Amino acid sequence: MTQNTQQIDGLDEKEIRSVLLGYVEALDGRDFERIADAFTEGAELENTFENYIPGGDDFTGVMARGAKDIARAVGGLMGRLDATQHFLGAIWLEPTDDGVRTRTQVIAHHHRGTGFYHTGGTYTDSFVRTGSGWRIDRRVLHTSWTTGEPGVVTGA
Repeated sequence: MTQNTQQIDGLDEKEIRSVLLGYVEALDGRDFERIADAFTEGAELENTFENYIPGGDDFTGVMARGAKDIARAVGGLMGRLDATQHFLGAIWLEPTDDGVRTRTQVIAHHHRGTGFYHTGGTYTDSFVRTGSGWRIDRRVLHTSWTTGEPGVVTGA
């Protein structure tokens, strides 16, 4: 059994939740540059999809590395949409030797014109404490289900 050496308290948990909420607020508010605030300079963003999801292969893999590149990549993808709305559900926090691992349920609505692409899945984040507070050092978005047309997001 692995023993966690990192300790978090209520203030840490509050700050981590604030980073998670701030990310989706920036995303849905179309403030794409602010997305970088959630990540470390060396962060990595990866997407995975359940095998049965058509078009999932187009989004699977490392999307970007580094806070600014992550913000540009996410902004480039979401910026072509008319509107998005991301709902965060349960958030689990687990101290690790290096920081905190979180798993956050997410339902995302993506709209362009009259078309839509809705997804559900989980953000699995590795948080580390930095001089600027808690930041995401690695995020894996695992999409479990979708409905609608992937072309709404891909621009096809």
